[in-house]
Amino acid sequence: MADACSTDSAESSCEPSTLFFAKIQTIFVREISDVCNHYARLHFLEMILFDVLRDFLSQNAIALLFLTIGFGYLLSKIEFKGVGLGVASVLFVGLAVGAFGEGRFKAPDVIGQLGLLLFVYTVGLHSGPGFFRILRQRGLSLTLLAVVAIGAVAAVASLVGKMMSLNGAILVGMFCGALTNTPALAAATEAMGNHPDAPLIAVGYSVVYPLAVVLPILLSLSIASLRKVDIAKETARAEETAGTKTDAPVGKNFVLTRDDLIGKTIQEALLLPFGVRVSRIKRGSDIFVGVANAVLQRGDVLRVVGSASAVELAGKAIGEETSESPEGERKQVDFRRILLTNPNLIGKSLKDLDLENAWGALVTRIRRGDTDFFPTDETILERGDRLRVVAPADRIADLTKYLGDSAKALSETDYLSLSLGILFGIAIGQIPIQIGEFELKLGLAGGALLVSLVLGYLGRTGPLIWDLPLEIDATFRQLGLVLFFASVGIKSGAQFADAIGGQGLTLIGIGALLTFTSAFLLLVGAMWILRLDWVSATGALAGGQTQPAVLSFIGKLANSEAPNIAYSAVFPTAMILKILLAQALLWWLHLT
Repeated sequence: MADACSTDSAESSCEPSTLFFAKIQTIFVREISDVCNHYARLHFLEMILFDVLRDFLSQNAIALLFLTIGFGYLLSKIEFKGVGLGVASVLFVGLAVGAFGEGRFKAPDVIGQLGLLLFVYTVGLHSGPGFFRILRQRGLSLTLLAVVAIGAVAAVASLVGKMMSLNGAILVGMFCGALTNTPALAAATEAMGNHPDAPLIAVGYSVVYPLAVVLPILLSLSIASLRKVDIAKETARAEETAGTKTDAPVGKNFVLTRDDLIGKTIQEALLLPFGVRVSRIKRGSDIFVGVANAVLQRGDVLRVVGSASAVELAGKAIGEETSESPEGERKQVDFRRILLTNPNLIGKSLKDLDLENAWGALVTRIRRGDTDFFPTDETILERGDRLRVVAPADRIADLTKYLGDSAKALSETDYLSLSLGILFGIAIGQIPIQIGEFELKLGLAGGALLVSLVLGYLGRTGPLIWDLPLEIDATFRQLGLVLFFASVGIKSGAQFADAIGGQGLTLIGIGALLTFTSAFLLLVGAMWILRLDWVSATGALAGGQTQPAVLSFIGKLANSEAPNIAYSAVFPTAMILKILLAQALLWWLHLT
């Protein structure tokens, strides 16, 4: 059979269709070759750029650190239905950066240690006052619940690790990650020292951490759904039990018509026991401050400030509500927000200031952080409080200077007290705790936490003011956490990639088991054994997990501060216990 194309004159003897497909094939092969060459060149350029970038970052630790923190911050803004990883995103970016570095990237150890100290110390300062108050109110019940739940997780981790022959360092990291506890991670890493498996602790932590944030929230919502929990009622019950039900301060004007109050002072009229203050009194064209010894007359217009319910009760005892306002042109009486920055007044009670007798002034509201509340004589003043002061107009300027009112002074941290507190914490953390043949230490994190809880409770010792303004405390806390997460992530990135490629799903499953064990025991124990409401029980769950994301979620859902009470009661004990148990697991697994 003859060929479709003769060898002598291919073009003339080829069939048209065969010639067409031959040309198409030639063009296709040529284009594919060009594309492959193009991508080969791109890949070559990409490899060169990556190598240049690796060389640059491996020689510039500061650039490496802030690259990690910056991208981690962007990732922290991603949330799903109000739940996200928060600043823990920095850890995962650090792991990705560390994996990209192929073991060449190094972050100085001192950066991670500094970050951890700043984070833990400021957490303790902030939690100290509430922790000791709640410990007295609720006794040891919540503390014992946390001990049982966390001890059970340690037992399950040890058992599963032995059964599945897991790497001990990864197992301890999973224990820390399943309970979302950064200081325990740091303490375990510190205890392992230069052991070759030390970086694997952060690997185990990172693999199980994301699910450990989400799972407790899902469990809490599931129980609420199964029990058909009325969140509004449970919140009201929680606030009543915890004593946190405080309405925002309101002010109303009442005209005095009650005969039995005429001629009496405000103190004698028993208005103060209602839990209100008379900020101003208008009498004809005169306006003056409602200090305790002010004598009342018929027709006086009283400006009464307090909670809505207290103002209503006091108003019934005074007379009738009126639209007339005792404000005038503020020539006789003035009022303003004054920032408390005078170091001599911080840590004292409002009664100790004696503003009524010394200045003829009253404090009718205090704004602390983002919250306004009505103060009592026993309210302890903190640096950065914004006092709503009512005073004679001719004295308001001098009173402002007396209280401080300096934004610059507020931004100046007392580094002496900060340094002394951290030094005390480091010293306490190095004291060995001998249990038979086993030696434990609180380490940097545990020592700093224990000392800061006490110092936060004390507030001040003589001239030393231990607490920090809320804004500075929050800034140091966030800065410390991102520094620690970035350092740990960069150091552990290469090992993390290997672990995910090998036992990833198995590790995630074990981590879920550990988290569920803790969350279930905390939540069910709080609700069924301690008979707490669902809102407080979820707050206790957040404290036992030492997980702010859970607390934030329940706080937004309930629109209440009540969960913070149970959280603060459990949080310090849970944190210290995790630090100790992480080291105990290392000892049990013969890694120390």
